[in-house]
Amino acid sequence: MEPLRVAVIGRTGRGDYGHALDELWAGGDSDENGRQGVAGARLVAVADESEDGLAQAAARLFLDASQPGVVFGDWRKMLADVKPDIVAICMRQIDCHAEMAIAAAEAGAKGIFMEKPFVPTKAESDAVIKACQKANAKLSIAMVNRHSPAYSATRDLIESGRIGKVLELRGRGKEDLRGGGEDLWVLGCHILDMIVDLGGAPQWCAASVEIGGRGIVEADLKPGAEGIALIAGDAVNAMFGLADGPIGFFSSVREAGLKQPNFGLTVVGTKGAIQIRPDYVPHAYLRDAPLWRVDKEFPWRPIGPEGLNFDLPASDADRSDQRASWARRAAADLIDAIQEDREPETGMYAGRTTVEMTQAIYAAALSGTTQKW
Repeated sequence: MEPLRVAVIGRTGRGDYGHALDELWAGGDSDENGRQGVAGARLVAVADESEDGLAQAAARLFLDASQPGVVFGDWRKMLADVKPDIVAICMRQIDCHAEMAIAAAEAGAKGIFMEKPFVPTKAESDAVIKACQKANAKLSIAMVNRHSPAYSATRDLIESGRIGKVLELRGRGKEDLRGGGEDLWVLGCHILDMIVDLGGAPQWCAASVEIGGRGIVEADLKPGAEGIALIAGDAVNAMFGLADGPIGFFSSVREAGLKQPNFGLTVVGTKGAIQIRPDYVPHAYLRDAPLWRVDKEFPWRPIGPEGLNFDLPASDADRSDQRASWARRAAADLIDAIQEDREPETGMYAGRTTVEMTQAIYAAALSGTTQKW
């Protein structure tokens, strides 16, 4: 079977190429430069409105810019001329995500691979989904933590009853200078996505969003960085009822402390707890006792790809290399979804749910009422 032809869209200076999502596709089935790519895919073109950025991307991706139909200053022309099977929408700024995804589907792309967050509003997510449904295009969002083998092992432990009945899922952002509304959008989408994956679809939301110690009002909402929607608040505290029974929480308070250690999700059960650390290896830890059991020490045991039988990596292990391997798994899942005519694991419906949850937090905080689905 011929490999699927991939075209990359980046925007140097305006979101760039995300978490190296362009290089993810560069190796293909076999790469004479020794890089590991995505089996069943071949990178054929790149678009970037920046002339310098485009030249740098072509060199980085080992694309021959002297050949016609390889580099483009206009991504729409690239879609029309190349007619790629897969379009990788790489930039972190999301103001253009919906427009590009819809155009890719209308141009005949079989698959779309998109940097997170998804899109700024539910209306835009609905428009993307409608276009993809019409074209039978599969869309995958680079929520790469859900593609970690250790995350799969963690989910298996939860579903086997290892920590008992799940009562709560408690998530926090990085809580750095972006803490509050920006943290919710940029990093909270990872946490909200895992909350739904492990706890079920949201049923209702209650929330408080504050700025300077007072509740926000409509006038506080301002356009966020990186093309995200209207945001406000330096402290976000939200609670969700979930279909499978537990309660989900998300909190982010600006400059609350430890940055990366804050960022994560704690799954609280009647018999134990699991801590998931996004982007890190070990990716998760198990405590074989409830969190409120403090009368003696219970160790946090690392969870690896095979479960609890896991050797800790060397202290100098390349974390970015591990994360790249999760991204390749996400890309491989998109290719499988195209071939099997199914929804990708972190697809557009999962993306829409994170957008709905984010907007529900603001609606609940502004109205003082519980928002229901």
